[in-house]
Amino acid sequence: MSIGRDPRWPSIDVLRLLSDGRSAALLDANATVQWWCWPRFHSPPLCWRLLDRRGGAASWLEATHVAASGEPAGSTTRTTLRIGFGGRIEVWDGLLDAPDGGSDLVRLVRALDGPLDVWHAVKLGGFDREWVRWSGDEARFDDESSLFLAGGTTTHGADGTATTRLRLVDDRWNALVLGHAASADEIDVAALVQQLESSEREDQFDPPRVSKTHSERVRHTLTLLSSCTDRDTGAVVASPTTSLPEVVGGNRQFDYRYSWLRDSSVAITAAMLVGKPDLARRYVDFLLSLGAEGILESPVRRVDGGLVPRERSVDGVEGWFASTPVRVGNDAATQLQYDVLGFVLDAIWIYRRHARRPDPMLWTVARALADRAAESPNEASNGVWEVREPQRFVSGDIGRWLALDRALRLGHRFSAARTRARWRRARDEVRVRVLGALPADGTLPQVYGAGGVDASALLLVVFRLLPPRDPRAARIVDATIDALGAGPLLYRYPPDGRDSFDPGEAPFVPASWWAVTALAVLQRPEAQRRADELCALLPALQAEGFDPARREALGNTPLLWSHAECTRALFELDRQKRWRHRIVAASSRRIMGWRR
Repeated sequence: MSIGRDPRWPSIDVLRLLSDGRSAALLDANATVQWWCWPRFHSPPLCWRLLDRRGGAASWLEATHVAASGEPAGSTTRTTLRIGFGGRIEVWDGLLDAPDGGSDLVRLVRALDGPLDVWHAVKLGGFDREWVRWSGDEARFDDESSLFLAGGTTTHGADGTATTRLRLVDDRWNALVLGHAASADEIDVAALVQQLESSEREDQFDPPRVSKTHSERVRHTLTLLSSCTDRDTGAVVASPTTSLPEVVGGNRQFDYRYSWLRDSSVAITAAMLVGKPDLARRYVDFLLSLGAEGILESPVRRVDGGLVPRERSVDGVEGWFASTPVRVGNDAATQLQYDVLGFVLDAIWIYRRHARRPDPMLWTVARALADRAAESPNEASNGVWEVREPQRFVSGDIGRWLALDRALRLGHRFSAARTRARWRRARDEVRVRVLGALPADGTLPQVYGAGGVDASALLLVVFRLLPPRDPRAARIVDATIDALGAGPLLYRYPPDGRDSFDPGEAPFVPASWWAVTALAVLQRPEAQRRADELCALLPALQAEGFDPARREALGNTPLLWSHAECTRALFELDRQKRWRHRIVAASSRRIMGWRR
């Protein structure tokens, strides 16, 4: 199916994310709120036109895009719009704290070309629940929850749309508040301006460390990390959206509004790379709050630490470009994913190495995860791609090797010699088994005893299961890129439908960044070229996938994993450049010494 630019569905590429650490909203180029989950990240969306042209939304009528502020994510954003064929307005949107601890969607607006009347339309609910029922300015959408629309003069249509008229005069801000404001009389516009200004300043800080090239990508990662972190628990959501398709017209739509422990782990790594140990500590604290038993129980949690609900379809939702089913919940919560143990222990090792302070609870969790990784050498799992039918995935063993290797590095001072010997034995056995499955051409199979190539093979080089000087490392990287590459992008595995879902999917953005990291580890110059091409191709908010033929982002967006792997790759490029510069400098000093 050709996507084109059908106006019924907004392009994923141009969306901007608003978040206050409790809820999240996505705005299109015309400042229409296409998606808003309230009051929490995983709550049913009030605005969901992103998935259905009939869905709830908050929009400025007859508005067309003129300009927008450059930040892709944050607690505020600004848009300049033209109303009909008349004057321009500036819209300043933000998610702000409500007095009761919830979130208010604040929409400030002012005229830029003289007095002007503008109309704003709001339609809420209807996704997996009833549409809101309006009673004056109060919108009730279940027996216990309600919010208020304050500001301007509002009328209600038969279809449940609330249309508000605002009279804009003399470049002064007017306010529209959707949340817990009790009435228009209680809106203090000057106070809202101060709050938005304060939030805007907080969004505009630079991380302590950025990469030498494409530093804006690292800034985007840090902004997204902050936007996707639950302020109460420190959990990080994989993505604030559900059911944006991995392939248009297929059945690959899933709910990512939860905290995958893998994603929490790569968030720790990214936060440490950019010099934000305080942010990394929040993710560490979330993992510790679950404890070893909680981590082993499920690879994904709600942001409050609770279990993720079973996956089900939502009836009556059209889906982005008619891609159904639309799903909520996620059955990955019941899976066994050994890669999660590896990612978690790698993140703990990185955090501990940089934080340089002992933490008995960290070691307690690490020891339990390593013990689990050392058990049941032939146990089937669901693999890094969460395939529904458990098999003996090679990626599971890569995760087990990583978990045991990092536990050995972490625990050399704390664990008993007998425990270290058992872990070392298990780690070496896993390594022998993985490398024993490697054919001469370097195409490591996805499943033991079966064919097919898998992008997770690159993790052997990314995490140094194979040292970069081992000739097998280069063969693996070259063979994997040759088999799965699409320009600078990479598929997870051949998109031929072997995973119980419809055939076909877009190249996977995190795997595309693995290729850059692996090439950088091998000190290959094409690593920089691929990074340049990816940065030129991908939007500021990186999604799950990207269709290179149509130059269109696909899958849930923004995906934290994509941003974290981008950051890992860019810092690995910097590390290799520094290493080469030191080699050149040392050689120059030797030459000068010989000449003297």
